Amino acid sequence: MPHIELRALTDDDRDAAYDAVRASGSAWPRGVFHDRGSFDEWVDRSDVEVHAIVQDEQMTGVAAAMDVDGDREILLAVAPDADAEVPTEALRQLTVREAERPLYACVAADDRPAHDVLARIGFVEHGRDGADVVYVLPPTLE
Repeated sequence: MPHIELRALTDDDRDAAYDAVRASGSAWPRGVFHDRGSFDEWVDRSDVEVHAIVQDEQMTGVAAAMDVDGDREILLAVAPDADAEVPTEALRQLTVREAERPLYACVAADDRPAHDVLARIGFVEHGRDGADVVYVLPPTLE
């Protein structure tokens, strides 16, 4: 398995991050970027934490968490040429960093790969928001 890690997104990463988001097959209903400027504005928001997904020292995607209507929600975009393990491992690492539960994710109803990745981590369907499916990672009892 390749080495996969999340690290802070730097200014030098922004071009590659924007390209990864645009190339990703995942739809981000909560993060729509019409151009590079709107992407930069989103990255700079105080309620958004953006991480570079790095596979074997090459940036291959973006993992983020943001506030949506008082809840914490995660977003993931991985370049199509990344190894198959990258989305699941990046999501696992992101959920470890985001301690708040419940934790939500919203994906397009027709984004089957994203549904599969969320289910592998333990997210369950919470409801529908128009053409999107909202998932939740509920709190665990210890």
